[in-house]
Amino acid sequence: MGGKDNKRQVHGAGGRANAYAKFTAAGSPVIKRAPKKEPSTAFQRLTELIKWVDLVIEVLDGRLPISTKHPSSQQIFGNKPRLTIYSKLDLSDADRLKFLTKDNFECDDVDNYHRSLILSLKSRESKSKFIESALAVTAVKRQALERKGILPRPMRACVVGIPNVGKSSLINWFIGQKRTRTGDMPGVTKGTQWIRVDPQLEMLDTPGILPPTALGAETHNRLAFLNLVPPSTYNGEEIVQFGIATMQRLYPERLEEYCKGLAEAQQGLTHIAEVRRYLSSGARLDELRAANIFLRDVRDGKLGRLTLD
Repeated sequence: MGGKDNKRQVHGAGGRANAYAKFTAAGSPVIKRAPKKEPSTAFQRLTELIKWVDLVIEVLDGRLPISTKHPSSQQIFGNKPRLTIYSKLDLSDADRLKFLTKDNFECDDVDNYHRSLILSLKSRESKSKFIESALAVTAVKRQALERKGILPRPMRACVVGIPNVGKSSLINWFIGQKRTRTGDMPGVTKGTQWIRVDPQLEMLDTPGILPPTALGAETHNRLAFLNLVPPSTYNGEEIVQFGIATMQRLYPERLEEYCKGLAEAQQGLTHIAEVRRYLSSGARLDELRAANIFLRDVRDGKLGRLTLD
């Protein structure tokens, strides 16, 4: 055969293979496979990352324990052992957080592959709880390796979550300054390291990012109010109006302490600007300034500990 007919696709039993056969004069094929594509999106990179770990540590913001759970997390993580960590305890309403997550903690009692923890990143005791839970949910995996005659090795874990929920804070808190690098991880950005945090546990020093996509409008607004999505995706004044309405329902006393009359105000931004005399040129009420200051104060915890789901 000659010309273009010398190249033809090779088909296997399962359908079309990603290969071509070039035939030599002797008629023997030489297989050339297309190069493997590198992950190009955050979702693809995370999916690739999950393949290499024994344990997924999903971080959720304690101020929004429901809204910060990615809608596709079950699909992404599959049946991997998982720890769910509720972060930012210093900014969260502990009683409401426990109420909203009680079903998760009840399921932990009968599930060998999942544990939930509300962690304070200022407590040494929390680190012990973390290690204990990580080893508990990976016990079946370690026992399976032992039955196969494979030499014991530390379980490998990665921290994942949507942006700004506290993934890096958790890693830095747990790893601290005393860390032992154990080698580059295959399939991930060069320079990513496994850190030995316990004789039976290693943690990746770079978090995996769950892109905040496929979110409903109300969920997106809650995330925007607490600075968990990019500012380019929302209008600040509209988000403040949404946040004030949410707090009027859940925390009216906090609003009243912040600005008298705000707990019942129909136009919260206008009310703040009037009471605090935020004025722009021409003595007009400066609602943009009121919105920016209110957002900053909420996010900094100046209106107290909040959980807004």
